[in-house]
Amino acid sequence: MATSRGYGKDATLLETLEIDETAIYFNRMKNTSADYYHFHECPEMLFITRGIGIAVAEHQQFTVKPGRLFIFPPGRVHKIYVEQGANNQYHRTTLHFNSTLLEPFFRDFPRLQILLRQLSSYGEKIRIFDVSAIQPMIEMLLERFDGLGHDGLVTINDSALLLMQLISFLPGQELENALHSEQNAFSASIIRWIEEHFQEHCSLEALAAASGCSEGHASRRFRRETGGTLQEYLIMRRIRHACELLVHTTLSVREVGKRSGFTEYAWFITSFRKYMAKTPLQYRKSYSLRG
Repeated sequence: MATSRGYGKDATLLETLEIDETAIYFNRMKNTSADYYHFHECPEMLFITRGIGIAVAEHQQFTVKPGRLFIFPPGRVHKIYVEQGANNQYHRTTLHFNSTLLEPFFRDFPRLQILLRQLSSYGEKIRIFDVSAIQPMIEMLLERFDGLGHDGLVTINDSALLLMQLISFLPGQELENALHSEQNAFSASIIRWIEEHFQEHCSLEALAAASGCSEGHASRRFRRETGGTLQEYLIMRRIRHACELLVHTTLSVREVGKRSGFTEYAWFITSFRKYMAKTPLQYRKSYSLRG
């Protein structure tokens, strides 16, 4: 249903997922530890069946425990730490999905469709739900889908149905908020602008002008809606692009930085090392060694 690359301990990596026509990457894992920082270009759901640990994201720590469902939007760096052992067996399911391919299946369910768009948007916050009261029902759905995968019978219709079922299990207030909210329209418009211009020289002044407000107002409102700063988001977007170029091209490190929007080579190296805990060259080598 998809292929992916692995991680090294304490690495911060863009997990490269090649999601096929089923529009979903589904993985049930048992009795393996977790200790890594990573992020994706697609949304991720993480459902905990067994095990106790810690999730680190957005400068906060959250408890990993049975019955918890984590939803990580695209681009959100996060770390899961669970030490597998006889007294702490770690069983979980990860689900990554291509929302662009799946959204048409939601057209007759407007509330679910709006929430799907929110969960799939850059700049959204991480969501954490306690669904332990209905854990047996969720386990049944996941087990059925896993069986279809082993038999090679999964279709995009199955993927859409599973995702609709999981989203419908979220607390009713979450669905109401999705229906009536403005979907953080201001930050969404800024993120769209950054998506179009991050490879260019982007100043806060130009960004604020595009959004029709002052620099201070743009910065404050973006932080209020997303929990992060404009500068952080822009740098991380450029670094995500740099990661893709480092893995999938043979461009020089200097050229990668330039094509990712970094006007100064030293700034690119410093920023990359700060957010990824290694230099661009070390990052590229870590993938070539796996390949």
